[in-house]
Amino acid sequence: MNGASANVDSHAAQLREELLEATSYFSADYFSARERFLAASTRLGLEHHALPIHAPSPSAEPLTIDITVAGAAKPRSAIVLSSGVHGVEGLFGSAVQSAFLEQLSPHWQPPNDAAFIFIHAINPFGFAWRRRFNEDNIDLNRNFLLAEEKFSGSPPLSSAFRSVMKPTGPKTRYGFWSARMAMLALRHGIQSFWETLPVGQYDYPDWLYFGGHAPTQSSRALESFLPTLLDEAREVVHLDFHTGLGRWAECELLVSECEGGDSCEWWLEHFDAKMVRKLKSFTRAYEIRGGFGPWLRALFPDAKYRYTTAEFGTYSPMRVIGALADELRWRCDLGEDPLALTSRERLADTFVPRSRSWRTKTLHTGISLVQRAANILWHPANSQRPAIALH
Repeated sequence: MNGASANVDSHAAQLREELLEATSYFSADYFSARERFLAASTRLGLEHHALPIHAPSPSAEPLTIDITVAGAAKPRSAIVLSSGVHGVEGLFGSAVQSAFLEQLSPHWQPPNDAAFIFIHAINPFGFAWRRRFNEDNIDLNRNFLLAEEKFSGSPPLSSAFRSVMKPTGPKTRYGFWSARMAMLALRHGIQSFWETLPVGQYDYPDWLYFGGHAPTQSSRALESFLPTLLDEAREVVHLDFHTGLGRWAECELLVSECEGGDSCEWWLEHFDAKMVRKLKSFTRAYEIRGGFGPWLRALFPDAKYRYTTAEFGTYSPMRVIGALADELRWRCDLGEDPLALTSRERLADTFVPRSRSWRTKTLHTGISLVQRAANILWHPANSQRPAIALH
C-alpha cells in the first residue's frame, strides 16, 4: 500500500469513528435520553429539579421536565439550553445537551454569578410517545400566550385544510397525503400552506398546530419554577433546539419579529450572520401567537433575554406536513397497533433522521453554538483562552 492510499484509508477510518461517536449521543427514546442526561448531570454534580407532568406514559414511568444547573443558584448571567418543546424533536435537543455535558470537564466552573441552565424535555409526553404535540394535542410553541392574548382564533383557511386532510373513514396504511396536499395547493395556492398550518390555531382540538384553550401543564410548571432560578438574571442567552424546518442538516437561528430589532441585531453581530433569520409573520390576515421566546421576555422584563429557535432542517415541508397529518390519525391510540407504531416511527425519522451524516453535522453545529454563546457572554476581554473548552 502506498502512502497516498494509506492516508485515504486512515482518513476514512477516522471519519467512520467520528460518525459512530456522534450518533452514539442520540438515544432511542425519552426514557433512555432522560437517563443519559441525568447521568451526565450527576457526574458534574449539577443541581437537579424534576417538574412532573401528569399524563399517560408508555411504560407507566413518570414523565418529567428535568432542569439541571451548573453554576450560581441565582445567576446574574445565564445560558439556557432547552429541548423537547415539540416532543419527538427532543431526540435531537437531548443529544446536544448530553453530548455537551459529557464532554465538559468536571473541573470547569462558570464565572462568578453565572450559570448554565439545561431544560430537558419540555414536552415529555410527546417525547415519550414520539408525537410532536402534547397529551392534549397542543403545540406548546403556540400555547405560551401573553397575558393580554386570548386562546381563540384561527387562520381563514383552517377549516378547509382540516376537512381535506383529516380522514373520516377507517384507518388504513396509506393516507394519500400527497394527493390531498396537491388538491389544496391547486385550490388555494402553495402560499396558503404557510399562511394556514404553522401559524397555529385555537378552534380545532383534533387538528394540527392547536394552541389550546388554556395554559398547558408544561407552561404552568415553567412559569412557576423558572423565576426561582432567573429572577435576578440581567443577561440571558437562550438556545431552544428544534428540527424539521429548513435545508437538510443546516441550522437557522430564528428570531421572532416580536423580539424587537435590537435582539435580531445582537444575533447577527455575535453569530454567523448567514444562520440568523428574522422570523416574520407568514400572513397579514392572522397573527402568529404563543411562541416561547416572547413569553420568556415577558416573564423576565428586567433582563436582556436573548432567545432564539435553533432550527435544524430535515426533509421537505410537504413530507413534514404529511408525516404530522398521518400520525395525528392515531393520537387517541396509545396502544400497540402496528400501523400507529409505524406512523410514529416515520414521524421520528422525519424530525430526527437516522442518517449518520445528518446526526454528526447537526450535533457538531449544536455544540459549537453553545460554545459560541459561552465565549460571547463570559469570555474575558484580555484572555486568549475560550470561556469553555470541551474534551
